Amino acid sequence: MVSPARLLHVLAVVAVACCHPSAPLAAQSEGVVALQRAQALLRQGQYAAAEQILRTRPPEDAQAAYLLGFALIQLYRYDEAETALRRAVTSEPRRHQWFHALAKALQEQGKNRAAIAELDRALVLSDRPEYRFAKAMCALNVGDQVTAESELERSLAADPAQPEARYKLGKILADRGDYTTARSHLAAALRLQPGHLEARFLQGLAASRDGDLETAAGAFDAVLERVPGHVGALYNSGRVLIQLGRNDDGRARLARFAEMSELSDRIDFTSRAVKKNPENFAGRLELAGLLLEAGRTEEALRELAAARPLAPADPRTYHLFAAAFRRLGRNDDAARAEAFAARLSGGGR
Repeated sequence: MVSPARLLHVLAVVAVACCHPSAPLAAQSEGVVALQRAQALLRQGQYAAAEQILRTRPPEDAQAAYLLGFALIQLYRYDEAETALRRAVTSEPRRHQWFHALAKALQEQGKNRAAIAELDRALVLSDRPEYRFAKAMCALNVGDQVTAESELERSLAADPAQPEARYKLGKILADRGDYTTARSHLAAALRLQPGHLEARFLQGLAASRDGDLETAAGAFDAVLERVPGHVGALYNSGRVLIQLGRNDDGRARLARFAEMSELSDRIDFTSRAVKKNPENFAGRLELAGLLLEAGRTEEALRELAAARPLAPADPRTYHLFAAAFRRLGRNDDAARAEAFAARLSGGGR
């Protein structure tokens, strides 16, 4: 929802007259300098250093509260970010970017309905495609596909060049059986983000069910080049190759799929263990790794989101986050996760 690139724009337009107008001039000047220093650190990705400065600002400094909330989101401390951002939007309820940031903090905690409420407030102030997309993601998280589809369509009408929105809308349509329309969105997603592995796999599924076997075979081959153990691609590729008359290749893929049954058994066993003990961090981390090995990226992300609060300072979680993000073409998120892992390991700033 809130990217460092978006923050650069927000920081470029904030007013420097951010201190309480009744405060002494020297105090106002000191506050401006502190915020400018914090903003510079945020632009450089030095979120922890920015946090230290922003913590010194008085509670009534709404701009500092917003910037603190943003920094805490980048540090994966979403509950603290929510507190700071609620203070910010209460003081200045006309800042639509701030409601957007608050929604991000809420969504990352699983508070999707609350996030939708904040996004609706942002949309009243400014109808932006990224807010529509964020609302669609929250709607998907609560199982409301009707709202999700509507919001994705409105978001793409305003900004067609959104690979993740294209992918998500394509997935909704494919799940509904509208493979032809789904394929157009997936093709657009892949033109914008060729490295989006999940879009490539779904393109193969939609093409196979739409009768375009050559396109399906090519899509599955591309997936398997990156993730040789991708269970779904192995199985579907094998079936498609046999349909194309490439029987030896197809049987080889299906044999490889059968070999992967051991991995599927491990996933099922670990999943059952995690359900019995949801606080088992090591189990959730293992399950996420197994899901990534099997090509089940979005499931892996859900496990990582559940694992992170159990051990927020364990760098392994963020390395796995980065691997998952890269498969979805979310390279900025992957870089942020890797940088955070490095900092936790003592190798980052």
